[in-house]
Amino acid sequence: MSTLFDISPDEPVRRSSARARKKDAPPPAEKQEVKKAPFIHRQSPIKALGRLDHTHECADSRCRGSAHDIIHEHRGEWLIQCCYCNTCQWVPIIKDHLAPKAEAFSFRDGRFAGLTIDEAAEQPHGLEYLAWAAGEHKRDAVRKACQTWLDSRQAAL
Repeated sequence: MSTLFDISPDEPVRRSSARARKKDAPPPAEKQEVKKAPFIHRQSPIKALGRLDHTHECADSRCRGSAHDIIHEHRGEWLIQCCYCNTCQWVPIIKDHLAPKAEAFSFRDGRFAGLTIDEAAEQPHGLEYLAWAAGEHKRDAVRKACQTWLDSRQAAL
């Protein structure tokens, strides 16, 4: 009898041997290795691409704020985040809302591969690397970009 609570302890129990279990059990499936994407820890906070005010209402029904930061852009949509409650939502891109940004130099290999010079400067030992690269890097483009960046920083001080 199958009930929510066991009310009769006298029911016969079918006992099976280990042999019977082995015969009935399906063959073990081959273990497949699942490759996970590497976790990249960024020490600096993600910078917003821009602001979007008074265009969309917050998705949180309790907040209903209209001030948003544009966090990410992907496939014709922006991920916007409410400035008050941090609720995120995807919205269509508004053409020509953001000013076109100049192409920034980024390292293509080495310790800071894929990072721009500004991002590399924020990393541990980044400024030391930029000072070295400005004088001794093997590629002229890297030397020139690092030297220009360091000169602009000196002028700002």
